[in-house]
Amino acid sequence: MDIKIKGNRLKNLLSYDWLKIIVAIAAGIAVWSLLFTTLSTRVTVGEEFVFNVYENVYSRDESKNTDILKDLKDKGQLSYDVLNMKSERIAGAGQYNASYMLSLKVSVQEGDVMIISDGRAGKMQDDVDPTLEIKRVVNAGYLYDIEKLLLDASDYCIDNGFVSVKDGHVTYNEETIKQYFLTKRLKSAGNYRKTFRTEAQKNEGVALEIKRIKALYENYLYVSQAILKAQVLGCDFLWYGELNKYDSEGNIIEGEGEIAPYGIDLYKLNQSLTEEDAPRVKDTWYTYADGKTTDEGLVACVFNFRGYQPDMQYETLAFLRYLIETYSVY
Repeated sequence: MDIKIKGNRLKNLLSYDWLKIIVAIAAGIAVWSLLFTTLSTRVTVGEEFVFNVYENVYSRDESKNTDILKDLKDKGQLSYDVLNMKSERIAGAGQYNASYMLSLKVSVQEGDVMIISDGRAGKMQDDVDPTLEIKRVVNAGYLYDIEKLLLDASDYCIDNGFVSVKDGHVTYNEETIKQYFLTKRLKSAGNYRKTFRTEAQKNEGVALEIKRIKALYENYLYVSQAILKAQVLGCDFLWYGELNKYDSEGNIIEGEGEIAPYGIDLYKLNQSLTEEDAPRVKDTWYTYADGKTTDEGLVACVFNFRGYQPDMQYETLAFLRYLIETYSVY
């Protein structure tokens, strides 16, 4: 049988079956793309650290927001397990306002920390309460009570046996951390099967995990002690918001909501630095009030995605520590 590929045969094939060939190629590309998307290793919620700046806050230099995260990573305060870092601005787009855009991000757990203005430096305009945005965010249930965050971080380290505290002395139980890494952490993300495959790689992973726990607990100690020190001095820099209670008809019951510290008041925090050349929050982030720039009312918040990232939720303490170290004496 003559099966040689000749010019006229190829021409006939393309003439009559070109559509089938294009469909076959398209189908092959689609199948390959689907397999690549399905089987490829993707970062988990905890492995991506996102710093959000809300619509009513502005950055002097947007690139500095990412530089802060890179610096924390380089110093080891953000752990080895933070694979991606980025800074994003949450703002209204078209017919959708900033609150709606935030809800989209929260629906896919995209965010770790955020700076937002509580609007207190502004004035009521056109019957619009300038503090309305942060009230919406608080009552949407997105934010972590800072005191609860610290308590949960401590419990995570102590209840799992990673840390022991006796008479003020902290001991890191490295064997416990090792077993936790080998039996639980290695199963928590698909990329670990490739990253920590050999025995040598697993040993390296154990060393990194020990370092992660130590940084986490040190960040917890720093932030909690700074808050306590400020409170003792009568300079509480926590920001308190009200989680509303509603009656049977869905109306807010005034004065009966739950008050909790849902952030750090950056303006109050920065007031502790009295030197003329001290770092100022307003040189990095600011908002507008009566047509003027100000840092009054800026609040640093933490998103509560603990259910999606039980091990990585407390990376946020590194960012809070950075703010306290940079903009206060505490």
